[in-house]
Amino acid sequence: MKKLVIISVMILSVMSGSTLADNHTLSAGYAQSKVQDFKNIKGVNLQYRYEWDSPVSVVGSFSYMKGDWADSHRDEADDFYRQQADIKYYSFLAGPAYRLNDYISFYGLVGISHTKAKGDYEWRNSVGADESDGYLSESVSKKSTDFAYAAGVIINPWGNMSVNVGYEGTKADIYGKHSVNGFTVGVGYRF
Repeated sequence: MKKLVIISVMILSVMSGSTLADNHTLSAGYAQSKVQDFKNIKGVNLQYRYEWDSPVSVVGSFSYMKGDWADSHRDEADDFYRQQADIKYYSFLAGPAYRLNDYISFYGLVGISHTKAKGDYEWRNSVGADESDGYLSESVSKKSTDFAYAAGVIINPWGNMSVNVGYEGTKADIYGKHSVNGFTVGVGYRF
């Protein structure tokens, strides 16, 4: 009786494992976006996909990107100016994917993005930098949580390999609306 139970459990576990095979895809890749009035920010994108016995499936996505910018110069009067800015961007998105055939699927995602910007500004007068009116230093910091969206294609070229390419966008409200538009490219594994 004990052997029958063990054999039954083994058969059921093998059968249930095969029915769940290729239902999950996990991918990791590169993300890059252009922030309006700034420059490119770069980072990573992670995606998870769950499929069942339907051409429609569910995709979840997380992106993290960051970038910085700095400039310093002296003007004709020999005054010194320094500016610096840092931006960090996160997004959590989810939505449906539609499988056209065994190789190609399209997806559309919506969710939230969180953008954090920090900046520093410094001015030093060439003659009276040690005086109270000859020096100015300011720091600003702003956070914005906004609606975000994405669309793309998932390609399964062979076996359990997955490749995804997509667009991601939002408008961050940091001292005015600034568009954030970029792309993601990832490689994944179906299991």
